[in-house]
Amino acid sequence: MKTAVDRLLKPLGLQARPDDPGPYWPRRRTDRIHHPFLFLLTPPGAGTTAIARHVADRADVGGLHSSFEGQRLVRGLMDADQWLDRKFVDYEAVLGAWNARIAEAERSRGRAFFLEKSPPNLVRYETLFGHFSDYRVAVCNRAPLTNIDAQLKRYALPAYRGVPRDRVVRDLARTWIWRSGLLRTAIERHGYPLVTYERFRRDPDAILSAFGLEVGPPASTATEEHRSASSQVLMLSTGERRIVAETVAEAPDLLAFFGYEAERPAD
Repeated sequence: MKTAVDRLLKPLGLQARPDDPGPYWPRRRTDRIHHPFLFLLTPPGAGTTAIARHVADRADVGGLHSSFEGQRLVRGLMDADQWLDRKFVDYEAVLGAWNARIAEAERSRGRAFFLEKSPPNLVRYETLFGHFSDYRVAVCNRAPLTNIDAQLKRYALPAYRGVPRDRVVRDLARTWIWRSGLLRTAIERHGYPLVTYERFRRDPDAILSAFGLEVGPPASTATEEHRSASSQVLMLSTGERRIVAETVAEAPDLLAFFGYEAERPAD
């Protein structure tokens, strides 16, 4: 499985290397980040932007970036090889850029926590967390069909340019298995709490409990509006749904771990 994923995520174009110039790796440096952080380990397309906004709406929490993805502050974290666990990352440069952002935010308004949810953290979270002195972690996943559908709607997925749609769907289903395996390992190895996107829809404040935060009064009606919104309308065809179901059915234990089933469309 890992070999297949590596082949799927083969780096494209210019990649970050230790000798890359400054635009890739900011040269500000620091030993550790001491401001308290909340890390949400998640795949892309898992609905975590809504989750992060809810946390920020109910608790004294900010983000390094409006998307709550600190990777967007450092070009070297945004290359096409970002999902390779062997990717070179200049952590001193990353921490320097993040500390500078924290200092900037603190000048306008102090926050008790910063929430960070860049999805590629999932392949390097143990190393990343070693650079923080105070942090909490929660894990989020989303059902295969809605996760894959969200990725196809939202992301450009340049690696799939010119690839037949059915093959793209099958590869995304295999990637769901791979990433879900990483999430399960994180939970089993470290005891991180799990709040699936589906559980968040039913009980938005479950994510606050997972992070050990007190539930405060909402600052807006954003989450209530999100919860009352209709279920996601899938753009996947019946044949594509069948491809997803057949592919993820190869990992029944993983589906059961997260409380999902391989949803087979009617003929």
